[in-house]
Formats: sequence, structure tokens, C-alpha cells
Amino acid sequence: MVKDYPKSVLLGAQVLFELRAEQVELLDMRGQSAVVDWYLVGSCESSAQMQAILGELQKAYKEAGGASAAIEYKDLTRWAVLDAGDIMVHLFEQTRREEISLSSLWNKAEHIDLAAEDFVVRKKETVKSGEFV
Repeated sequence: MVKDYPKSVLLGAQVLFELRAEQVELLDMRGQSAVVDWYLVGSCESSAQMQAILGELQKAYKEAGGASAAIEYKDLTRWAVLDAGDIMVHLFEQTRREEISLSSLWNKAEHIDLAAEDFVVRKKETVKSGEFV
């Protein structure tokens, strides 16, 4: 169940889940960091998926009128960070996520595992007799 998270968290989680990021986790950084309120963390299967997610996040935050989203990404690092004001989105390829272990670094922050069904709205498709979708 989704709490009353800020729009930046809801939007970020929706994009991550729509583009099939895995192991999506939210870290409540309020009281832990003077720089940011939330870390949204997800795993990607490839750098192509990571770049696609970063592009969609940047577009979504811009369209929502939020803070200008800055991206830190270098080829071969297998880790990217998008800073959108009150939220930082960290994307990792799985092996790199295990190496960095943000969860361990910020073990005093509240960790919330997120579920796709709480953030992605699936449209019901109607199939008429004799039609294929």
C-alpha cells in the first residue's frame, strides 16, 4: 500500500516500475541527510535499460514541473544517479548494487520495499468476441 509520499517519489517509482526496474526500494533520508529527503533505488539488467529509465525520469520530472533533474552517469560504472531536488534516484546493475550497498551505508534510514502494483496503473483491455489483442 502506498503512503502519502511526495509527488516526486510517486512519479519516480512509477517510471522505474513501468520500465521494469527490479528490487525497487525507497530510503527515507529525512533526518539522515541535509541534502535530500528520499533515495529511490532500483536495479537494471543493462546499461541500455538504465539509460532508458534515466531519460524517462528526466522527461517525467520536467513535465511535472519539478526541479530540473541532473544526471550523473559514466559508461562502464554500472551506476547512475538522477538528482531531482528532494529525491535522488540511484540505478545500478545488480553486481554494482551489491558492491556499493547503499542500504548498508544508510542503515539508519527507513527502508521501504516498493511493489509495482502500487505504482503502475494497468488499463483493462476489452476483447470482443472474435478479436485478438
